[in-house]
Amino acid sequence: MENTPPEFRKTALKKVTLGILGCLLMAGIYAAIAFAGYTPRNPFMLIPPAIPFVWACIGGIELVTGRPYRELADAWMSLKGWQRGVIGTLIVLAAGLLIIVVMTIMVMMFT
Repeated sequence: MENTPPEFRKTALKKVTLGILGCLLMAGIYAAIAFAGYTPRNPFMLIPPAIPFVWACIGGIELVTGRPYRELADAWMSLKGWQRGVIGTLIVLAAGLLIIVVMTIMVMMFT
């Protein structure tokens, strides 16, 4: 059951939307719990909010690439080990640089 590109993008957008709504719902639940005075001492309480976030990330990846996540995972695994290492390292470095740049801009704007 192969989706055409417009249908596939609609499905990916639906995943992103549901993931974001799930994140907002979890944030509301956690805010209500905090407002009620409960102080969580268990770090494993942060696992449930990660589930809708991961769903939104998968939808975002599918939306940007236009390919199903499983297909991308298979393509990644078909790379040689050194290729995955180099590309993975570059992705992590680029993400770190992006975080530093965005945080620097935000700090400069608000100070």
